[in-house]
Amino acid sequence: MKEVIAIQNLKCSGCEASIVKSLVAFPEVENVVVDFTDATVHIEASTPKQRKKYEQTLTDAGYPPVGSANPLGRKAKSFVSCAIGRVTK
Repeated sequence: MKEVIAIQNLKCSGCEASIVKSLVAFPEVENVVVDFTDATVHIEASTPKQRKKYEQTLTDAGYPPVGSANPLGRKAKSFVSCAIGRVTK
């Protein structure tokens, strides 16, 4: 099963590291690729119908799907992950 989710707040490789880390924590997720060109996350998983779970995880990490609310607190959290990702990557 493949899912492609367009997201908000994608800034840098630190963001990418945070996104990948949060999604590969799910046992069914086999691969995650972040595409900076169109701000999308490509998820390959062994089980179908998990999109809402992935979208919620992305929102909680500060990268809500395009078209959903993007409160300032979520945006600020994504900037923190940029800094953390730069240090840990």
